[in-house]
Formats: sequence, structure tokens, C-alpha cells
Amino acid sequence: MLVKLYHRSDFNEVDENDLIKFSYGSRKIALRKKPDGTCLFLSEKRRCTAYEARPVSCRIFPIDVILDEDNNVTELELSDVIRDRFIKCKFYYGKARSYKSFEQLAIQAAEETDSYWKKIRRWNRMDGTGGKSAFLRYLGVDSS
Repeated sequence: MLVKLYHRSDFNEVDENDLIKFSYGSRKIALRKKPDGTCLFLSEKRRCTAYEARPVSCRIFPIDVILDEDNNVTELELSDVIRDRFIKCKFYYGKARSYKSFEQLAIQAAEETDSYWKKIRRWNRMDGTGGKSAFLRYLGVDSS
């Protein structure tokens, strides 16, 4: 399984809106990490093994792009996981991108994120929410 449901105690701060309600309590979903805390897809040579299929958030990493309600870029900032030294980032192996292509990726990421959070809010409003398998089925993800 590529994702893990983390307990709120696994984080220093947790926004209540980031939590998914399950029958056994609220959790935050994220990609699993290796025991050393690095990305599951990072090779021993520190290269991405899922590069061609990586999510949009990885395509714009280590930059956080802040968009306004009209999807215009208002800020570009260094990701907090780099800034706060949660992970070490010494190398960037990706292609250089133009501002326009970066902006398009940021808009795509915002649209995907918005769609995801709509599903989460809908799930959280459902009566008798189930466990991890039911949630992944609800998202259309095979949990096997």
C-alpha cells in the first residue's frame, strides 16, 4: 500500500480540516515513507523511481505555489519541508521549467487538490463512515 493513515500525534500541528473521519477516529492520509523518513520512491542513488508518473505536487517541488481564487499566482515560496529542514534537498534532477509551465502545473495541482478535498468533505459528512478499505473504495482506489 502506497498510503498510510497517520494519527494526529504523528504531527506537530494538525489542521482539523486535514483530517479524515473513520469509524475508529480521525486520521491524515499521506504517502508512506521509508523508515529513514525519505520518500518511498527515492532510490539509493536519491533518484525518483516514479518520475514519469509522479504527482503534480512532486513536479513543482520544492516550491509551494499560492494561487488566488481566480487561479492567478500570488506567491512562490520554498516548501516548508525544505525550509524547516524536515527533509534535505541538495539536488534537483528535473528539467528547467518556464514560469508559464510552472503556473500551469500549479493550477492543475490546485484543481486536483480542490477535487480531493471536496471528496473528503463529502466523506466526512457521511453517517457511519467506515475504515481505510471503505475510504479507498470511496475514492476509487484499489486497496489490495
